[in-house]
Amino acid sequence: MNTLFRLKPVAVALMAALVASGPVLANEAIQEELTVSPGRQISPQDEVTISATAVKVLRHIAAARGELTGDKPDSSKAKLELEQSNRLLDIIQAALPTTKVKDRIWVARKHLEYENTDEVLPDLVPIYVSLDELVDYMPTAKAKDHLDNAKQALKDGDKPKASEHLQAVDDALLYVEADLPLSSTRVLVEQARAALDKTDVKAADQALAAAEDNIVFVSLSFESPLTQAKAALFRAQQNYALGEKAFAKADLDAAVVFLERAAQSEDKVVRDATNALVSEVRGLNSLIDTNSQDFSVKTEHAWHRVKALSERSAESISTGWQRFRAEGAGKKDLIEAKLQLAFARIDRFIASDDAAAGIELAEAKSYLDAAANQVPAEQQAEVQGIASQVDRLENAVNSGDKSHADVQAFNQTESHIAKLIHRL
Repeated sequence: MNTLFRLKPVAVALMAALVASGPVLANEAIQEELTVSPGRQISPQDEVTISATAVKVLRHIAAARGELTGDKPDSSKAKLELEQSNRLLDIIQAALPTTKVKDRIWVARKHLEYENTDEVLPDLVPIYVSLDELVDYMPTAKAKDHLDNAKQALKDGDKPKASEHLQAVDDALLYVEADLPLSSTRVLVEQARAALDKTDVKAADQALAAAEDNIVFVSLSFESPLTQAKAALFRAQQNYALGEKAFAKADLDAAVVFLERAAQSEDKVVRDATNALVSEVRGLNSLIDTNSQDFSVKTEHAWHRVKALSERSAESISTGWQRFRAEGAGKKDLIEAKLQLAFARIDRFIASDDAAAGIELAEAKSYLDAAANQVPAEQQAEVQGIASQVDRLENAVNSGDKSHADVQAFNQTESHIAKLIHRL
């Protein structure tokens, strides 16, 4: 295994409850304590710990559902189980590499509410430092661009613009394998608690069933082929930049193996996309031998496509809740629209393939049109507005208009869809 870019370890203390079974509630209240230094890079050992903690959350949610079955459901005991699951969700969240910088962004935005802009400028210094700490783990260029814009807005005394760019920094630091399903799990657990307060046992159980799907994804996501392929491609980029060609080749070989596994998926979208990526990534080895300048661009292209597929998997995991919430209708089409929009952005700005981007934008528009016919009435205008944005992007790309189809326009539209997905 390539250890040149082994990720910096999170300080995590394993406890007996994560490796052995024991009495629920009383003993686990003592056992389930982790000491975490948030914001550091996740090591393979930490991934195991997070996965194990996620399984522990699953156990508490399952136990809560168990308390709600039978002729005499016990809401009080179910709530105690949910309290335990929330404590463990906090532990997982704290262990993610982006937690510290996101907290610092929150502080800066809060200060903007009651301090002058020049007084908030010093808050950006630790944010820059945190982004530098993340550079060996995930791309931070997009986040840094937004942070630079926030800095300029503060210098100009423009609070709304500064806050907007700080939020964009936060949005750019999505830790896809955990952030989305963790957020959904928290919402569902809270919905279950609220249902229990109203003695609606059936609604509580339905919410917890959906929460189980999300937390299972967290427990498995670090080991998923897409996650592993994405990490291998990023290491290949880093090692090639350092002149470590042998390591870069090993990383590419690993990425191919993981992509081949992903290509066995029952999901046709994943299967088709990863099959295409297998041959693309396999061909990168020859570019290393010839010192081709195309290597970095093509590797980045593959990495971004795998990332988009990972986001789709994380967003899709919560669609099971649609079985119980009619307002979830249209979410699947929005997820597919976001994927096609991401592919269009990648093809336009990394691969310089406007023909492919135009086709993908048309696909995104068709999915948005389908979603607009399914979402609740209060969201229809919003979806139609996004569809109009995509239509403008498609027209600009097809006509060669650079000014109306820049990367910022793509990012804003993609972010808009993502936020709507998370609300449904």
